[in-house]
Amino acid sequence: MERRSDRLDDPPSRGLTAAARKLRDRLSGAAPEVSAPPRPEDLGWDQTWPFNPDSPVIEGIARLDRPLSIMLVDLSGLDWPQIETLLPVVQASARAQEVLPVLIVDLLDFTGLRDAGFAFDVLPNAVANRPFRPEHDWDGYIDRRRRLLVEKWKPVSIVRLSDHAGEWE
Repeated sequence: MERRSDRLDDPPSRGLTAAARKLRDRLSGAAPEVSAPPRPEDLGWDQTWPFNPDSPVIEGIARLDRPLSIMLVDLSGLDWPQIETLLPVVQASARAQEVLPVLIVDLLDFTGLRDAGFAFDVLPNAVANRPFRPEHDWDGYIDRRRRLLVEKWKPVSIVRLSDHAGEWE
C-alpha cells in the first residue's frame, strides 16, 4: 500500500530539507535518496580547493554541501610495484570515508601515479640523497617538509602505509 508521504507531489514532502527527507526515509525504512554528483561548473573554489573544479582527481568526491576533505597517504620508502598493489585499497578506503587521497611519495618517476589518476606530492628521498650530503640533517629536513605538506593540504587524516614513513605531527 502506498503511503501518502511516498508520493512526490505530496504536500508533507514539500519544503523538507534534504537532511529532513533523509532522516524521514531512514526512520520509515525507505530506500535512501541518491543524488547525482555535482557537475564541475556547479562547484566553487570553496568545495574543491586546492584543486580546480574541473579536475578529474576530485570527480565523484567533491560535493556542494561541504569543502573537499583530504587524506594524506604516506607511501615514502616504497617503490612503484609496492605502491601499485596498495592503490585499490587506498581508493576504496578513501571512497568509503568520502575523502580525497593525496599520496605522499619519494619516487623519482611519477608516471604511474599520474596514469592511475591520483593526486600526489613528494618528499625528498633522504636515503638516496644522504651520500651526496652526509653532513646534512636529513631527518630534520624531512620533518620540516612533512609540516609544510600538512600546512599545504590541511588533511583530515594521515595514513602511513610504509615502514619507512616517518612520524607526522
